[in-house]
Amino acid sequence: MSDFEPRMLTEGLNGELGFRLDDWREGFAQISVDLDDRHKNRQGGLHGGVTATLIDAATGFCGVYEPDPGKRRGNVTVSLTVNFVGRAKGTTIICRAKTVRAGRRIYFASAEVHDNENNLVATADAVYAYVDRDAQRRPASG
Repeated sequence: MSDFEPRMLTEGLNGELGFRLDDWREGFAQISVDLDDRHKNRQGGLHGGVTATLIDAATGFCGVYEPDPGKRRGNVTVSLTVNFVGRAKGTTIICRAKTVRAGRRIYFASAEVHDNENNLVATADAVYAYVDRDAQRRPASG
């Protein structure tokens, strides 16, 4: 029995898009978003960039789980390949991501995105490099 409590992601683009971290444990993350007008493309369907961002968030989370937040590693995306395979017909999309293999410096992850009616929307493979957790928050030296 996991004691994880789902929560809204509030930082950066994840927060702007209304992403919700539904489940997070060793080697796994699930993030979802309830769709509204901000998630649409010009034709009125789900924007591919929203789907790709959801995948990037979930595959990013799945490789850095650590119960102690003080020990959690940071990461950066090295490669993200998204295959858009179907249309979202529901009102929510859900990304389930898992770590495929992890080393000392990089990890590989895969993901699937379904809508709440169980339609497959996208699949993906990702590679991440572990970095100093606060590296991206420090100002660049110039």
